[in-house]
Amino acid sequence: MLIQSTIRTHRPHSKTPQSLLALALRYVLLTLGVFMMMLPFLWALSVGIAKDPSAVVHLADAAFNAAEGDFSLLGSALWPDELTLHWFERAFTDFPLLNYLNNSAILSSITVILTLMLSIPAAFAFAQMEFYGRNVIFIILLATIMIPSEISIVPNYLTLGSMKLLNTYAAAMLPNIASALGVFLLKQYFEQLPKETFDAARVDGAKEWQLLWHIAIPQSYPAITALAIMTTVLAWNDYLWPALVLKEAAKQPVTVSVFNMLTGPLSSISNLVLATTMLAIIPVLLCLSLGQRFFLGGTQTDPT
Repeated sequence: MLIQSTIRTHRPHSKTPQSLLALALRYVLLTLGVFMMMLPFLWALSVGIAKDPSAVVHLADAAFNAAEGDFSLLGSALWPDELTLHWFERAFTDFPLLNYLNNSAILSSITVILTLMLSIPAAFAFAQMEFYGRNVIFIILLATIMIPSEISIVPNYLTLGSMKLLNTYAAAMLPNIASALGVFLLKQYFEQLPKETFDAARVDGAKEWQLLWHIAIPQSYPAITALAIMTTVLAWNDYLWPALVLKEAAKQPVTVSVFNMLTGPLSSISNLVLATTMLAIIPVLLCLSLGQRFFLGGTQTDPT
């Protein structure tokens, strides 16, 4: 009897109609939100693989027409009947896409490496070392996050111009490698590491750089990977600053080249433009997909 009473006591309550309705509404809203965010990419993919883009545009206009919209046509607009990869092939033949992808890969990779080289030691110093004015300096560092990046465009441009670095990869990367947000994220993670481990290593005679290299970094791979992924996405998608400092077309990243394509002689070929756009975002999507586990884990401040 006691066992049966205990089982009845701990038996999970059945869901009420109200809770089921709330759960269904939640999934409907989430699905709607995902669809709205994915719609531009689905539309670009649809036009890029469509043999006849005018038919796709016509179906989309009919689906979203305010007077007599027929949303049943939306599926055909997002997935055309006649498919072709011809426009993706032309993205490599009529447009030097590989060269621009290579430029973006170089800029992103070096930016990530330099950002980590600056952010990791700075975050460790703020988190685990005592020095005069540490809190004041950290507050000033955080204040820079609130300043719009557009404000620094003119002084950075003039500085790099006086250094004769315009139209070089260095000019495109240098203003982006000092990441206050990266220092903040890593500092929060380093602060959660056990201080007893660092104190014991200091008693044994370990230097601060040894504490960083042998203790802090090995225990902070999720946070470091998350910062690397975030920096990769930001560097790959950066448009305004590379467009200002890289005037030579052969050195420009894919974001700048695609925009020039949108406003250039190939702008009238919508299939080619959108096929090229989809190819340009594939690397960053792969980066996010492969590093999703590390990215989600690295955003947690508890390393355990």
